[in-house]
Amino acid sequence: MGRYSETKEESAEILRLVLRKMTEWNLSFTPVHYTVVYEYVSGVNASLKRAIDDLLASGPITDVQAEELYYGFIVPEEALPALESRLFLTDETLAILEKMSQSAAATSETTQKARFGILSQHNALKTADVVDTALLQTVIARLAGETKKLIETSDALETQLKKSQKEIEILKNELSAAAQASSIDPLTGVINRRGFEMRITECLKAQESRQGECSVLFIDIDNFKKINDDHGHSVGDRILLAVAQVLKGKTRGDDIVARFGGEEFVVVLPSTPIDKAHIVAENIRQNVERIALLSAKDNKTIGTVTVSIGIDVHKSGQAWQKTVERADQAMYQSKKDGKNRTTAYFQI
Repeated sequence: MGRYSETKEESAEILRLVLRKMTEWNLSFTPVHYTVVYEYVSGVNASLKRAIDDLLASGPITDVQAEELYYGFIVPEEALPALESRLFLTDETLAILEKMSQSAAATSETTQKARFGILSQHNALKTADVVDTALLQTVIARLAGETKKLIETSDALETQLKKSQKEIEILKNELSAAAQASSIDPLTGVINRRGFEMRITECLKAQESRQGECSVLFIDIDNFKKINDDHGHSVGDRILLAVAQVLKGKTRGDDIVARFGGEEFVVVLPSTPIDKAHIVAENIRQNVERIALLSAKDNKTIGTVTVSIGIDVHKSGQAWQKTVERADQAMYQSKKDGKNRTTAYFQI
Protein backbone atom coordinates (compact mmCIF):
# COMPACT_ATOMS: atom_id res chain seq x y z
CA MET A 1 0.00 0.00 0.00
CA GLY A 2 1.30 3.44 -0.90
CA ARG A 3 1.45 6.59 1.16
CA TYR A 4 -1.94 7.78 -0.15
CA SER A 5 -4.81 5.27 -0.24
CA GLU A 6 -7.80 7.56 -0.80
CA THR A 7 -10.37 6.74 -3.46
CA LYS A 8 -11.01 9.11 -6.37
CA GLU A 9 -14.08 10.51 -4.58
CA GLU A 10 -12.24 10.91 -1.26
CA SER A 11 -9.28 12.64 -2.89
CA ALA A 12 -11.64 15.00 -4.70
CA GLU A 13 -13.19 16.02 -1.38
CA ILE A 14 -9.72 16.46 0.13
CA LEU A 15 -8.75 18.62 -2.86
CA ARG A 16 -11.69 20.92 -2.11
CA LEU A 17 -10.66 21.19 1.55
CA VAL A 18 -6.99 21.74 0.65
CA LEU A 19 -7.78 24.64 -1.68
CA ARG A 20 -9.99 26.18 0.98
CA LYS A 21 -7.20 25.92 3.59
CA MET A 22 -4.54 27.29 1.22
CA THR A 23 -6.78 30.26 0.46
CA GLU A 24 -7.58 30.73 4.14
CA TRP A 25 -3.87 30.68 5.06
CA ASN A 26 -2.90 32.78 2.02
CA LEU A 27 -0.36 30.19 0.85
CA SER A 28 1.14 30.22 -2.64
CA PHE A 29 -0.33 27.46 -4.81
CA THR A 30 2.87 25.42 -5.28
CA PRO A 31 3.21 21.60 -5.33
CA VAL A 32 5.19 21.72 -2.07
CA HIS A 33 2.56 23.76 -0.24
CA TYR A 34 -0.24 21.63 -1.69
CA THR A 35 1.44 18.44 -0.43
CA VAL A 36 1.82 19.88 3.08
CA VAL A 37 -1.83 20.92 3.29
CA TYR A 38 -3.00 17.67 1.65
CA GLU A 39 -1.25 15.57 4.29
CA TYR A 40 -2.62 17.86 7.01
CA VAL A 41 -6.22 17.67 5.79
CA SER A 42 -6.17 13.93 4.99
CA GLY A 43 -4.62 13.06 8.37
CA VAL A 44 -2.07 10.75 6.75
CA ASN A 45 0.80 12.42 8.63
CA ALA A 46 0.06 12.72 12.35
CA SER A 47 3.40 14.34 13.18
CA LEU A 48 2.89 17.03 10.54
CA LYS A 49 -0.66 17.67 11.74
CA ARG A 50 0.47 18.26 15.32
CA ALA A 51 3.23 20.62 14.15
CA ILE A 52 0.79 22.65 12.03
CA ASP A 53 -1.78 22.77 14.85
CA ASP A 54 0.93 24.17 17.14
CA LEU A 55 1.80 26.85 14.55
CA LEU A 56 -1.86 27.72 13.96
CA ALA A 57 -2.15 28.69 17.61
CA SER A 58 -0.18 31.80 16.63
CA GLY A 59 -1.99 32.42 13.33
CA PRO A 60 -2.03 31.04 9.76
CA ILE A 61 1.15 29.32 8.56
CA THR A 62 3.34 31.18 6.07
CA ASP A 63 5.00 30.07 2.81
CA VAL A 64 8.34 29.80 4.61
CA GLN A 65 6.86 27.65 7.37
CA ALA A 66 5.16 25.44 4.78
CA GLU A 67 8.54 24.85 3.11
CA GLU A 68 10.11 23.97 6.47
CA LEU A 69 7.25 21.58 7.25
CA TYR A 70 7.69 19.88 3.88
CA TYR A 71 11.39 19.18 4.44
CA GLY A 72 10.89 18.40 8.12
CA PHE A 73 7.97 15.95 7.89
CA ILE A 74 7.53 14.80 4.27
CA VAL A 75 10.78 14.92 2.27
CA PRO A 76 13.82 15.41 4.54
CA GLU A 77 16.25 17.99 3.18
CA GLU A 78 19.06 15.46 3.52
CA ALA A 79 17.37 13.40 0.80
CA LEU A 80 18.03 16.14 -1.78
CA PRO A 81 21.72 15.26 -2.31
CA ALA A 82 20.60 11.71 -3.07
CA LEU A 83 18.23 13.09 -5.70
CA GLU A 84 21.10 15.06 -7.23
CA SER A 85 23.18 11.90 -7.14
CA ARG A 86 20.49 9.99 -9.03
CA LEU A 87 20.36 12.72 -11.67
CA PHE A 88 24.16 12.50 -12.05
CA LEU A 89 23.99 8.72 -12.39
CA THR A 90 21.27 9.09 -15.02
CA ASP A 91 23.55 11.38 -17.06
CA GLU A 92 26.43 8.93 -16.68
CA THR A 93 24.23 6.05 -17.85
CA LEU A 94 23.08 8.03 -20.87
CA ALA A 95 26.73 8.77 -21.75
CA ILE A 96 27.58 5.06 -21.62
CA LEU A 97 24.60 4.19 -23.81
CA GLU A 98 25.62 6.88 -26.29
CA LYS A 99 29.14 5.45 -26.58
CA MET A 100 27.76 1.92 -27.00
CA SER A 101 25.34 3.14 -29.65
CA GLN A 102 28.12 4.92 -31.56
CA SER A 103 30.32 1.80 -31.44
CA ALA A 104 27.47 -0.40 -32.66
CA ALA A 105 26.64 2.08 -35.44
CA ALA A 106 30.29 2.18 -36.53
CA THR A 107 30.37 -1.62 -36.58
CA SER A 108 27.16 -1.76 -38.59
CA GLU A 109 28.49 0.75 -41.13
CA THR A 110 31.78 -1.12 -41.53
CA THR A 111 29.94 -4.43 -41.86
CA GLN A 112 27.74 -3.03 -44.60
CA LYS A 113 30.79 -1.69 -46.50
CA ALA A 114 32.60 -5.01 -46.08
CA ARG A 115 29.55 -6.93 -47.30
CA PHE A 116 29.36 -4.67 -50.36
CA GLY A 117 33.11 -5.19 -51.00
CA ILE A 118 32.86 -8.98 -50.66
CA LEU A 119 29.85 -9.12 -53.00
CA SER A 120 31.76 -7.00 -55.52
CA GLN A 121 34.66 -9.47 -55.50
CA HIS A 122 32.22 -12.36 -55.74
CA ASN A 123 30.64 -10.80 -58.81
CA ALA A 124 34.06 -10.02 -60.29
CA LEU A 125 35.00 -13.69 -60.14
CA LYS A 126 31.60 -14.92 -61.29
CA THR A 127 31.40 -12.65 -64.33
CA ALA A 128 35.04 -12.84 -65.42
CA ASP A 129 35.62 -14.51 -68.77
CA VAL A 130 39.03 -15.67 -67.66
CA VAL A 131 40.05 -16.13 -64.02
CA ASP A 132 43.78 -15.61 -64.07
CA THR A 133 46.31 -15.35 -61.28
CA ALA A 134 46.31 -11.56 -61.31
CA LEU A 135 42.55 -11.40 -60.81
CA LEU A 136 42.69 -13.95 -58.00
CA GLN A 137 45.46 -12.00 -56.30
CA THR A 138 43.42 -8.80 -56.55
CA VAL A 139 40.25 -10.48 -55.16
CA ILE A 140 42.15 -12.18 -52.33
CA ALA A 141 43.92 -8.95 -51.38
CA ARG A 142 40.66 -7.05 -51.26
CA LEU A 143 38.97 -9.82 -49.28
CA ALA A 144 41.87 -9.75 -46.83
CA GLY A 145 41.48 -5.99 -46.50
CA GLU A 146 37.72 -6.21 -45.86
CA THR A 147 38.25 -9.05 -43.36
CA LYS A 148 40.87 -7.02 -41.50
CA LYS A 149 38.47 -4.08 -41.26
CA LEU A 150 35.77 -6.37 -39.87
CA ILE A 151 38.14 -7.84 -37.28
CA GLU A 152 39.38 -4.39 -36.22
CA THR A 153 35.84 -3.05 -35.93
CA SER A 154 34.70 -6.15 -34.08
CA ASP A 155 37.65 -5.86 -31.69
CA ALA A 156 36.85 -2.18 -31.13
CA LEU A 157 33.22 -3.01 -30.36
CA GLU A 158 34.24 -5.79 -27.99
CA THR A 159 36.69 -3.43 -26.23
CA GLN A 160 33.99 -0.75 -25.92
CA LEU A 161 31.44 -3.27 -24.63
CA LYS A 162 33.88 -4.56 -21.99
CA LYS A 163 34.65 -0.98 -20.96
CA SER A 164 30.95 -0.15 -20.84
CA GLN A 165 30.28 -3.28 -18.78
CA LYS A 166 32.82 -2.14 -16.20
CA GLU A 167 31.36 1.38 -16.19
CA ILE A 168 27.85 0.00 -15.73
CA GLU A 169 29.06 -2.11 -12.78
CA ILE A 170 30.55 1.00 -11.19
CA LEU A 171 27.27 2.86 -11.76
CA LYS A 172 25.30 0.00 -10.18
CA ASN A 173 27.47 0.24 -7.08
CA GLU A 174 27.12 4.03 -6.98
CA LEU A 175 23.36 3.77 -7.41
CA SER A 176 23.17 1.24 -4.60
CA ALA A 177 25.22 3.56 -2.37
CA ALA A 178 22.99 6.52 -3.28
CA ALA A 179 19.86 4.53 -2.45
CA GLN A 180 21.41 3.49 0.86
CA ALA A 181 22.42 7.07 1.69
CA SER A 182 18.95 8.42 0.93
CA SER A 183 17.40 6.02 3.47
CA ILE A 184 19.72 6.94 6.37
CA ASP A 185 19.23 9.87 8.73
CA PRO A 186 22.64 11.60 8.64
CA LEU A 187 22.37 12.99 12.18
CA THR A 188 21.52 9.83 14.10
CA GLY A 189 22.71 7.10 11.75
CA VAL A 190 19.41 5.18 11.95
CA ILE A 191 17.14 4.81 8.93
CA ASN A 192 14.82 7.71 8.11
CA ARG A 193 11.12 7.55 7.23
CA ARG A 194 11.88 6.63 3.63
CA GLY A 195 14.12 3.78 4.78
CA PHE A 196 11.46 2.68 7.25
CA GLU A 197 8.80 2.50 4.55
CA MET A 198 11.18 0.43 2.41
CA ARG A 199 11.86 -2.11 5.19
CA ILE A 200 8.59 -2.38 7.11
CA THR A 201 6.64 -4.22 4.38
CA GLU A 202 9.35 -6.88 3.99
CA CYS A 203 9.61 -7.21 7.76
CA LEU A 204 5.87 -7.76 8.27
CA LYS A 205 5.70 -10.18 5.36
CA ALA A 206 8.48 -12.27 6.89
CA GLN A 207 6.78 -12.01 10.29
CA GLU A 208 3.51 -13.45 8.96
CA SER A 209 5.37 -16.48 7.65
CA ARG A 210 6.72 -17.06 11.18
CA GLN A 211 3.22 -16.89 12.69
CA GLY A 212 4.29 -14.65 15.57
CA GLU A 213 3.35 -11.27 16.95
CA CYS A 214 5.11 -8.11 15.86
CA SER A 215 5.06 -5.06 18.13
CA VAL A 216 5.61 -1.41 17.21
CA LEU A 217 6.90 1.32 19.55
CA PHE A 218 6.26 4.99 18.82
CA ILE A 219 8.70 7.16 20.79
CA ASP A 220 8.63 10.94 21.21
CA ILE A 221 11.19 13.03 23.09
CA ASP A 222 9.38 15.07 25.76
CA ASN A 223 9.55 18.89 25.63
CA PHE A 224 11.90 18.80 22.66
CA LYS A 225 10.73 22.08 21.18
CA LYS A 226 11.34 23.81 24.51
CA ILE A 227 14.82 22.27 24.72
CA ASN A 228 15.65 23.65 21.28
CA ASP A 229 14.19 27.06 22.13
CA ASP A 230 15.93 27.31 25.51
CA HIS A 231 19.29 25.71 24.77
CA GLY A 232 19.77 25.79 20.99
CA HIS A 233 19.62 23.25 18.19
CA SER A 234 23.13 21.94 18.87
CA VAL A 235 21.90 20.60 22.22
CA GLY A 236 18.79 19.22 20.52
CA ASP A 237 20.94 17.45 17.94
CA ARG A 238 23.07 15.85 20.67
CA ILE A 239 19.91 14.59 22.37
CA LEU A 240 18.58 13.09 19.15
CA LEU A 241 21.87 11.28 18.63
CA ALA A 242 21.97 10.06 22.24
CA VAL A 243 18.38 8.73 22.08
CA ALA A 244 19.13 6.97 18.78
CA GLN A 245 22.16 5.30 20.39
CA VAL A 246 19.99 4.05 23.26
CA LEU A 247 17.47 2.64 20.78
CA LYS A 248 20.17 0.84 18.83
CA GLY A 249 21.75 -0.45 22.01
CA LYS A 250 18.51 -1.83 23.47
CA THR A 251 17.19 -3.58 20.35
CA ARG A 252 18.18 -6.69 18.40
CA GLY A 253 19.81 -6.95 15.00
CA ASP A 254 16.59 -7.79 13.14
CA ASP A 255 14.61 -5.00 14.85
CA ILE A 256 13.91 -1.83 12.89
CA VAL A 257 14.93 1.51 14.43
CA ALA A 258 13.92 4.62 12.50
CA ARG A 259 13.80 8.36 13.01
CA PHE A 260 10.27 8.99 11.85
CA GLY A 261 10.45 12.77 11.78
CA GLY A 262 11.59 15.57 14.08
CA GLU A 263 11.92 14.17 17.60
CA GLU A 264 9.91 11.00 16.84
CA PHE A 265 11.29 7.49 16.48
CA VAL A 266 9.62 4.19 15.57
CA VAL A 267 10.91 0.77 16.62
CA VAL A 268 9.57 -2.45 15.11
CA LEU A 269 10.07 -5.60 17.19
CA PRO A 270 9.47 -8.79 15.15
CA SER A 271 8.42 -11.95 17.03
CA THR A 272 7.72 -9.89 20.15
CA PRO A 273 4.36 -10.06 22.00
CA ILE A 274 3.11 -6.95 23.73
CA ASP A 275 4.25 -7.94 27.23
CA LYS A 276 7.83 -8.39 26.00
CA ALA A 277 7.54 -5.18 23.96
CA HIS A 278 6.52 -3.33 27.12
CA ILE A 279 9.70 -4.55 28.82
CA VAL A 280 11.80 -3.31 25.87
CA ALA A 281 9.98 0.03 25.92
CA GLU A 282 10.53 0.52 29.64
CA ASN A 283 14.18 -0.43 29.28
CA ILE A 284 14.52 2.24 26.56
CA ARG A 285 12.63 4.84 28.60
CA GLN A 286 14.71 4.28 31.72
CA ASN A 287 18.00 4.41 29.83
CA VAL A 288 16.99 7.62 28.04
CA GLU A 289 16.19 9.11 31.44
CA ARG A 290 19.85 8.61 32.36
CA ILE A 291 20.94 10.91 29.51
CA ALA A 292 22.24 14.15 31.00
CA LEU A 293 21.05 17.36 29.36
CA LEU A 294 24.22 19.45 29.12
CA SER A 295 24.51 23.17 28.44
CA ALA A 296 26.13 24.12 25.13
CA LYS A 297 27.94 27.00 26.86
CA ASP A 298 29.70 25.33 29.79
CA ASN A 299 28.77 21.63 29.39
CA LYS A 300 27.09 21.63 32.81
CA THR A 301 24.09 19.42 33.54
CA ILE A 302 20.87 21.41 33.17
CA GLY A 303 18.30 18.62 33.31
CA THR A 304 17.35 15.16 32.12
CA VAL A 305 15.86 13.79 28.93
CA THR A 306 12.64 11.77 28.92
CA VAL A 307 10.50 10.08 26.29
CA SER A 308 6.86 9.11 26.00
CA ILE A 309 6.21 5.74 24.35
CA GLY A 310 3.19 4.10 22.75
CA ILE A 311 2.89 0.40 21.81
CA ASP A 312 0.65 -1.57 19.50
CA VAL A 313 0.72 -5.10 18.10
CA HIS A 314 0.47 -5.46 14.35
CA LYS A 315 -2.58 -7.44 13.22
CA SER A 316 -2.29 -9.77 10.24
CA GLY A 317 -3.67 -8.19 7.08
CA GLN A 318 -3.67 -4.69 8.59
CA ALA A 319 -1.81 -1.89 6.83
CA TRP A 320 1.40 -1.02 8.69
CA GLN A 321 0.33 2.64 8.65
CA LYS A 322 -2.62 1.73 10.88
CA THR A 323 -0.38 -0.04 13.39
CA VAL A 324 1.99 2.94 13.55
CA GLU A 325 -0.99 5.29 13.91
CA ARG A 326 -2.35 3.29 16.87
CA ALA A 327 1.08 3.26 18.51
CA ASP A 328 1.22 7.03 17.94
CA GLN A 329 -2.16 7.44 19.64
CA ALA A 330 -0.93 5.38 22.59
CA MET A 331 2.18 7.60 22.78
CA TYR A 332 -0.03 10.68 22.80
CA GLN A 333 -1.93 9.16 25.74
CA SER A 334 1.39 8.87 27.57
CA LYS A 335 1.86 12.61 26.98
CA LYS A 336 -1.61 13.37 28.37
CA ASP A 337 -0.95 11.23 31.45
CA GLY A 338 2.16 13.23 32.38
CA LYS A 339 4.89 12.15 29.91
CA ASN A 340 7.88 9.90 30.61
CA ARG A 341 5.81 6.72 30.54
CA THR A 342 4.75 3.82 28.31
CA THR A 343 1.17 3.14 27.20
CA ALA A 344 -0.19 0.28 25.11
CA TYR A 345 -2.99 0.98 22.66
CA PHE A 346 -5.38 -1.42 24.39
CA GLN A 347 -5.04 0.68 27.56
CA ILE A 348 -6.52 3.80 25.97
